[in-house]
Amino acid sequence: MKIKNIILLTLLFISTNSIVYTITEVYSKQRIDLVLKEDLNKLQIHFEILNTTQKNIAYAISQSIQRNTDAIKFLSESYTASVEQNKLNREKLNTQLKEQYRTAKKQGVLQLQFVNRDNISFLRVHKPSKFGDDLTTVREDYKIVNTTKETIRGFTQGRTAHGFRNTFPLFDKNNIHIGAMEISFSSAKYQSYLDNVSDIHTHFLVDKKIFNSKTLETKNLVINYEQSAEDNHFMLNLGPFHSHQRCIVENNKKLKSYRKIIDTHTKTGEKFNFYLKFNQDIEIVSFLPIKNLSNKTVAWIVSYTKSDIIKSLITSTMIIRVLSFFLSLVIIYLIYRQIKSNLQIKIEQEKSEKKQNLLNEILNTTDNIMIITDFKDIKYSNDKFKSMMLIAHTSQYNEESHHNMLNLFMETDSYLHSGLLKENESFAHLYRNTRITDRKVLILNENFEPKAYSIVIQKLKDKGEYLVTLSDISELQEEFKEVENKAYIDGLTGVYNRNKFNELFSKELERVERYKEPLSITIIDIDHFKKFNDTFGHLVGDEVLVSMAQTVNKSTRETDTFARWGGEEFVIMFIDTTVDKAKKVAESLKDKIEANEHPTAGKITASFGITEYKDGDNLDTMFKRCDDALYKAKENGRNRVECL
Repeated sequence: MKIKNIILLTLLFISTNSIVYTITEVYSKQRIDLVLKEDLNKLQIHFEILNTTQKNIAYAISQSIQRNTDAIKFLSESYTASVEQNKLNREKLNTQLKEQYRTAKKQGVLQLQFVNRDNISFLRVHKPSKFGDDLTTVREDYKIVNTTKETIRGFTQGRTAHGFRNTFPLFDKNNIHIGAMEISFSSAKYQSYLDNVSDIHTHFLVDKKIFNSKTLETKNLVINYEQSAEDNHFMLNLGPFHSHQRCIVENNKKLKSYRKIIDTHTKTGEKFNFYLKFNQDIEIVSFLPIKNLSNKTVAWIVSYTKSDIIKSLITSTMIIRVLSFFLSLVIIYLIYRQIKSNLQIKIEQEKSEKKQNLLNEILNTTDNIMIITDFKDIKYSNDKFKSMMLIAHTSQYNEESHHNMLNLFMETDSYLHSGLLKENESFAHLYRNTRITDRKVLILNENFEPKAYSIVIQKLKDKGEYLVTLSDISELQEEFKEVENKAYIDGLTGVYNRNKFNELFSKELERVERYKEPLSITIIDIDHFKKFNDTFGHLVGDEVLVSMAQTVNKSTRETDTFARWGGEEFVIMFIDTTVDKAKKVAESLKDKIEANEHPTAGKITASFGITEYKDGDNLDTMFKRCDDALYKAKENGRNRVECL
């Protein structure tokens, strides 16, 4: 063979491997970027779910304290009361809150504190011996709330602890601002949730600058901190799910080569992540910023997740390059033979087809749905999409959808769909203007079941086309619903609890005051319920509660609200109903309860107290009349309906 041909074949060999290297590098990077983005999104979603849950818990606790304790009264009196009277009031309030604070701590509450409108501490339930100090320069949240008289929530640092603080303004019965109440959650609870519920191992890093240097020197901190392995400017909250060996010593080794990446990105204060290799494993390290009330990043949640997908991608890329190297040698040899025989050309084509098939197989290794589209026709789809649509080729779907791929997305509230588009608005524009947490679509799967997917849209360089990646989040949606149900559903009877009733009553009260429509409520109390418990035991007592709740729930209108108020007491809110009509319904319910005899406890009866809304009423005044009517029913022999 001539030297010229040898040079050409050598150049062809080098070019082929360079192209394969470039293609695999770009493809691998795109896939890895998708995996990294998914991991960061997962951390973000779980963090936001936890934030919402703790916000609801804090609100429920604050409402309970204001309704069921003398906090408002004592704080209001603190401005005029003597030192001795304030001391006595403080001790009484601490006694009232002791059990509730113990329960709240199990839900992650770190601190419960009351201050007056001048930011002077009135009572720290978590440390009742310390009070009277001015927190104006220590706690920005108190200063803001007592100035704006509005609730705020955010991450702040106090004298001895940082936390996610919910700070509520307090008003007396005359709606005069008297101070604020704080319910804060520790970062340890966030780490516990992410470890136990979401199976995400996390570190909570706090900027050294937010600590008082003397506090750090004396170790006078509520939470245990150590120098983090991730960044010298941050301290690590070393909780029960961490060990010094794993989280400090080993991570120092892991992150040694990535210090510059971490330092560069943490200075921006925005979320980021990367992957690293350590002990034959690939781990994704994701940083989620925590901002204070001034929107400055002062802490980070850092997650460590082993990624078999990235490991597989790296291995696959290396295999492809090695195969490409040897395959190109074979091709060069075949080209050499082709000069002598046309048969060698056919062999070369077969090898090229195998190479293409291998690349196609790699494109279909993901569990996500991946399509390329101009939002009219789908230009490319992976096997996951074809399998779900029960089609063999993408063109089939284009015809069935009348060349409008947006028909794929169901028109359902809380999800993106074509019905949300404004005139001349593109779906890509709608996506960009939607919050990350709300970027979801609902699609019918191959079994015609609706499934929720997170959607990521990336614009491609050519022809106005987009890469659309859909990740199944149905299980995550179900977990969120379960968390919400736990906050509003009574665990024993399955009906609404007091929190949900209070929420619905407040909304209905606004409507009644505006439109002057009737509203009635009734309290139902099971007669001789203590006798059932004492005679037959608490299990039978629980059965009686469930049986009665089911009987009433079946017999109330869908527009009415039935809830368990507590113990053996239940409450019904009758919408657009006068007291006379409510009494007729109550009489019917009373008879049905009496007819539903329990196999062990025997005959069950209940007493009803009813009242109707009057001008100026609130929940407390209406319940006071209901209680009086219920007492009257009990005094007149029980198993009765009385109205006031």
